[in-house]
Amino acid sequence: MSASRAAAAARRAAAGTVCLIVFAGAGTGAALADDNGMADKSAQAIAEASRTAMSEVTSMRMVAEVTEGPGTTGLDIRFDEAGDCVGTVTPPGGSGRADVIKRGNDVWMKLDDELLRAQVPGPAAEDAIALINGRYLHGTTDNIMLRDFAQFCDLDYFKREFSSKPANEQLQKGPRTTVDGRPAITVTGKRGGDTGTYLVSTQDEPYLLRIQGAKASGERVDATFSAFDEPVRPEPPAPADSVDLSQLR
Repeated sequence: MSASRAAAAARRAAAGTVCLIVFAGAGTGAALADDNGMADKSAQAIAEASRTAMSEVTSMRMVAEVTEGPGTTGLDIRFDEAGDCVGTVTPPGGSGRADVIKRGNDVWMKLDDELLRAQVPGPAAEDAIALINGRYLHGTTDNIMLRDFAQFCDLDYFKREFSSKPANEQLQKGPRTTVDGRPAITVTGKRGGDTGTYLVSTQDEPYLLRIQGAKASGERVDATFSAFDEPVRPEPPAPADSVDLSQLR
């Protein structure tokens, strides 16, 4: 585990959505098993078990806040190993939100009026709102403006980031706690000027339930994970509720 890796993964997710926003200017799983023994293990053993568990998930939900220079980006996304995903993004500044859906190579994105007004200058904002008329913008991953979002839906990327073992890792076990009612054990980590707190489930599989990381640069990430291995069902909007990006050029 590494705060910098966690932040990098969440930041990549944020980066994908920021690309789309700039364009606009133009549960828990199954019943819990018995205690899995994590609370009695060393910090290193807990981290290793969690890495293994996270490397094997087929889907999950991530709710995160990533704070950088421009502000805080909020993410609430469900994604799976097939690359499908569904969720919402709140850009820095808290002006509006974007709803996003990806199924296969198709991507739909809906920006609310508040977000359009925040991104489109002057009277052009009202023109954009009238043109889009509350519909989703639709395109494919071949579209350069949607390509970053396709990366954002890459569960394998997150699995690699959160299950990798950084060099010179310093870990310490902390107290028991809970994450959304689910019991967990705390592990803190430090690497250079970066610090992180990791909450690992002490029931069922030793999934990573929460990360709180801070980099020396001031970047912060707070992310929770749930709905492990639950199906992701991205339902595309009806044709009348979406507009092809090619029609807006």
